[in-house]
Amino acid sequence: MPENTIYSNEKYRLRVQFPNDYPTSPPSVYFLNPTPRHEHVYTNGDICLSLLGKDWRPIMTAQMVAQAIMSILCGAQRKSLPMDNARHAGNQPGKKQDDWVYHDDNC
Repeated sequence: MPENTIYSNEKYRLRVQFPNDYPTSPPSVYFLNPTPRHEHVYTNGDICLSLLGKDWRPIMTAQMVAQAIMSILCGAQRKSLPMDNARHAGNQPGKKQDDWVYHDDNC
């Protein structure tokens, strides 16, 4: 991560899987352990990012997803967990986000 962020010098890994109907459906993207402590990243690795769900469009690319993830991490002001982490953290990561409620319209 860049020097001027709260995650400076930290490294994280993502798992990216493309469904058979990609690009009609978004890729499955989640963090492997250890996950960053971020208000949009659940401790199971899932990323609460609307373009991985309801806002996905077939013209989007994997590079756009990577840029969006970097943007939310670089823009973070503090390390905190999502407000509903306790309810979500036990889920298997990487499932479709069709029925997710996004708590922040800015990402």
